[in-house]
Amino acid sequence: MFYKIMNSSLKVKIFILNISGIIILGITFVILSFMNFNSQEELIKNKLFLTSDNLSDSIQDQFYERYGDVKTFSLHFKNFTTNSREYVNYLNQIVKFYGIYSIITVCDLNGRLLSVNDESPDGKKINSEILYKDNFSKTNWFQETIQKKFLEDTKKDFTGVNFQDAYFDDYIEKVYKEKTYSTTFSTFIYNSKGDPIGIISTHPNFSWVEAVVTRVYDNYLKSNYKSFQVTLLNKSGDVILDYNPSQNNDKKEIQHDEKILNSYNLLKAGQPAAEKLFQGEEGTLESKNSRTGNNQIQAFKKVIGPKIVDELGWKVLVRVNASEVYSTIINSKITFFISFILIFSLIVFMSLFFSKNLGEKLKMVARNLAVGNQKLNKTSSGASVDSQQLSASAIEQAAALQETVTAVNQINAMMNKTSEMASISRKKSDENKSKVTKGKNIVRNMVESISNIKSSNTNIMDQVIEGNKRISEIVKVIAEIESKTKVINEIVFQTKLLSFNASVEAARAGEHGRGFSVVAEEVGNLAQMSGNASKEISSMLENSIHKVTNIIDDTKVNIEKILNISKDAMKSGEDISKECALIFEEIFDNTEEVNNLVYEIANSAQEQAKGVNEITHAMHELDSVTHQNSNIAQKSAQTAEELLNQSYEIEQMASHLLKIIDGDNISSTGIDKDKGTPNSGHNLRQFQNLNTQNYEAKSDKFKVDGKKATSIKPQNTPQDVNGKVKTPQPDEVPSYNDPRFEEL
Repeated sequence: MFYKIMNSSLKVKIFILNISGIIILGITFVILSFMNFNSQEELIKNKLFLTSDNLSDSIQDQFYERYGDVKTFSLHFKNFTTNSREYVNYLNQIVKFYGIYSIITVCDLNGRLLSVNDESPDGKKINSEILYKDNFSKTNWFQETIQKKFLEDTKKDFTGVNFQDAYFDDYIEKVYKEKTYSTTFSTFIYNSKGDPIGIISTHPNFSWVEAVVTRVYDNYLKSNYKSFQVTLLNKSGDVILDYNPSQNNDKKEIQHDEKILNSYNLLKAGQPAAEKLFQGEEGTLESKNSRTGNNQIQAFKKVIGPKIVDELGWKVLVRVNASEVYSTIINSKITFFISFILIFSLIVFMSLFFSKNLGEKLKMVARNLAVGNQKLNKTSSGASVDSQQLSASAIEQAAALQETVTAVNQINAMMNKTSEMASISRKKSDENKSKVTKGKNIVRNMVESISNIKSSNTNIMDQVIEGNKRISEIVKVIAEIESKTKVINEIVFQTKLLSFNASVEAARAGEHGRGFSVVAEEVGNLAQMSGNASKEISSMLENSIHKVTNIIDDTKVNIEKILNISKDAMKSGEDISKECALIFEEIFDNTEEVNNLVYEIANSAQEQAKGVNEITHAMHELDSVTHQNSNIAQKSAQTAEELLNQSYEIEQMASHLLKIIDGDNISSTGIDKDKGTPNSGHNLRQFQNLNTQNYEAKSDKFKVDGKKATSIKPQNTPQDVNGKVKTPQPDEVPSYNDPRFEEL
């Protein structure tokens, strides 16, 4: 490649030099640009991770305050015994001040409500009186507090508080007549002696976490990242907060979807970020959203630190659509590549124009020099007229050629013997051809046997296909089993739901559980349906096993039959191949005989070599004539030597200049391939050297052991007018009608 470039034209060299510099700079610029783009992507990922880290810290701060609030509130009820307006007003003040507590209840150790706020955080009256009719002893938060199942970490000074993770609070719904997503913090109320006398529980709605998320969303909205999404998971992987304004017409309000909250598990859905979180990892990655299918950049962080109990196990995910985040980078890449291509094209055009313009000017100068050299070459070529004398000397070569006839006759006799040997070889070849034909027929039979094997294999494949069709029947049966299983699952689900409703009804009715009997009867009906479905599934399984067994047996019998047929076909092919081997062994024996005949032909060739030696002696006469022609040619060359040297020097300068400009367009003979400019002086020098070398080669060729070879006396000699043999003189030139020419 480098050699081709060095021998190319001047304008090509200039163009390649410019393009090489542009390409090197372009590659460097592209690499630096891509490094910049990659760093921008890393900055975006780091920003998302910092956001998740900030969310984790903010949630910890809020949890720390809510955890401490309930313990602080309990101190006010230290001597509490009966309900009074003073305590209700105190609770109303707390609710208004914090703005996140929907209700705060104070119960005795039996679950009886003693006091509760009767105003909402915005100061409006609420119907909290209905709560005095309920007993809270069966609620989870009350039972776990009584059992001292606290969410605590003594090293971080978290003690004595029970925490209920985010859920839809039925008691708040009773009071406010709307579903409220809430949490519960509960702790004991102690008297002055340190004995527990009651339980206080705060029910802050989940806005104490959601407000942190919406504030972060405002920052991302300023960056025009509308696909910003925050997901909070509990320790089981269930979603307890799902904030995605882009799915809510870009509304800032947080939606509480019961189908998602505490129902959709990202870990079970195989979400990569959730899996890494539960493996103890934190960081960022790109993956598809398991619900929307959008490719997202996701930052994931565990909510752990000094202001939260790590046992809570919350985990936060911050997600943004990759297409939205990378849109600016992609636009920058497109702008960069378009600009780079335009600049590269402009520079290439300018380089091509500059190199072509310079090359054409230099080429014009070189061609003018070549034209002057052409005129000088014509003058030098006139000196070659003396070479016409060579034609007269060529007549003398004819006499020497007569002596070659005798040797040719001897070669003819030897060739006849060779022909006889070739005839015998031909017969043997015919025998081999017959054997090969027979072997061909046997091979054809072998092919037919192999074809039978192929047919057997085809039958095997057909049986396998048939087996697959039968297996598909098994798949249908399994599908039916699956549908029946779904029925059982639905019945089980409804049974659980009815049981739950029965327990709620009984709890509300107290001892007068009138609706419990109706629910119990419905549960019995569902249990009966579940039993019937189970029987159907058992029957279908037995049928499936029977079908599978029959298919396996049938397939086994069919395959055994086909394998037996294939075995017979293979044996037939083996016998035929052995017969083929014997035939080709006979062909090998005939080949040995042909080789012996070839040895005879080689002996005949040695005799022919002796005849060729005689021809060499006759060619010696041609040597002396060749020397005469060489002397005349040298004399002609000396006449043109002066002009030739001058022409050659000019030609060298013109050729060198043209080579620099056009590169390989100048041939080794000095002729421009494009314009056809001749270089006669150089051609004459080559012609002179070539003739001199040929003469010297011929002179050496017709010598034997360094001496002149004697000529062979011709069989037919010329005769005079009286019919007598005429012996030609050594220097006599034969006439055009010499009888020796007739044999030639």
